Amino acid sequence: MEMVAGRIEALVRSGDLRSGSRLPPEPKLAAMLHVSRGSLREALKGLVFLGLVRARPGDGTYIQPSLSGVISRHFQWMLLLQEIKYLELLELRQILEPAAAALAARRATKDDIEKMQEALAGMRSGFHNPERFMVNEIAFHECILQAAKNVAIQTTMRMMYDAMAEGRRRVLPLVDDLKRNFDRHERIFNFIQKRDAQGARQEILEDLRYAEALLRRDLDAQDKFRKEAEHTPKQLKQARVTRRGKPRR
Repeated sequence: MEMVAGRIEALVRSGDLRSGSRLPPEPKLAAMLHVSRGSLREALKGLVFLGLVRARPGDGTYIQPSLSGVISRHFQWMLLLQEIKYLELLELRQILEPAAAALAARRATKDDIEKMQEALAGMRSGFHNPERFMVNEIAFHECILQAAKNVAIQTTMRMMYDAMAEGRRRVLPLVDDLKRNFDRHERIFNFIQKRDAQGARQEILEDLRYAEALLRRDLDAQDKFRKEAEHTPKQLKQARVTRRGKPRR
């Protein structure tokens, strides 16, 4: 599969294939890649599974037009397998997102500002509906990324948002005051609207530090629960042994 993937990559580099291109019919593609049709079929199944190409029944196989969703799923699996940790992703956010906010303060258009205002209005309407609040909070951060006008930052941050979605839901009940959380985001918006890049950078960093505090509380609670769960079976086993060992009356 790696050989086929490498040769398809070479075709993309040469311009023979592009993002979203339909792959040539199987006989022609096998000849182009110098592999048997059987080997090609097996390799394409693997590439479909990895999300690098997509198959349309009755139509053909296509190069994926975007890989951000694929990489987001890889991020999620890396979190599940503990190859990377939630706190490490949050640390990366603390590096990238303040830079995005500073860029947004310099580059935001009138349309970007209006979309941020819409997201803030959605957050305000969610004071008594935490799920709605969270959806609009994410939308607000997405608006900042859009306003930054940097595709590399935007794509990387969106992948992290997707990967950290479960973590966001877990810490939502730990948010002590949605109004106070809203006020932080409104201050971020005001700095961006005033074109104050340094202020926007610092304010969003404060918000991320609060998010870190919530995440640490959640992780500590999970760790405590896990230790208690591991300890409980031992206690039950010891209790059963003790009961069995008691002399009958």
